[in-house]
Amino acid sequence: MDYKGYTIDQIKDLLDYDPETGEFTSKRSGKTLIGRDFSHRVDGTKEIVKFWLAKVAVMFIKNDYIDDKDRVIYKDKDIYNLKADNLVVVPYNQVYKKDANDPVNRYYETEEEHIYVSSMDRLFVVRRGPEQAIYRTYSKQEAIEVRDRWLQSGKILHEWDATMPEMFRD
Repeated sequence: MDYKGYTIDQIKDLLDYDPETGEFTSKRSGKTLIGRDFSHRVDGTKEIVKFWLAKVAVMFIKNDYIDDKDRVIYKDKDIYNLKADNLVVVPYNQVYKKDANDPVNRYYETEEEHIYVSSMDRLFVVRRGPEQAIYRTYSKQEAIEVRDRWLQSGKILHEWDATMPEMFRD
């Protein structure tokens, strides 16, 4: 078996890995790698091979290959934390199940009635109910103004926000 045409030993000839710190070091340059991947130029060619460091870390830890389709997730959700105790291999048939996915964006009620806020990007949403949006904005004050106009209209108003492309607006 191999990973992108390289055995584990061949990859170990290119990289050092410290499982306690999660740091990779290039054996060629002696520099600590920063990022999620490592690009290696095949000797004597212009071909570049990109290794995903999380997968390489798991292979170094287990001294065994993981399937190309399997996914490595991060317990603390920090994609740059490559410490051994932070990496979990999720088999391909489990990748798209909810417990294996990254955190989902959730909307929480604010102190203002009918106004919810996104947990990930702080987007304010004016809603009729838990699932039906009326308006989206990054300004809480704008959301309050739209909500007030909606309540005054007898809850029939719907305004186009910036998320709706202009060609679909009335």
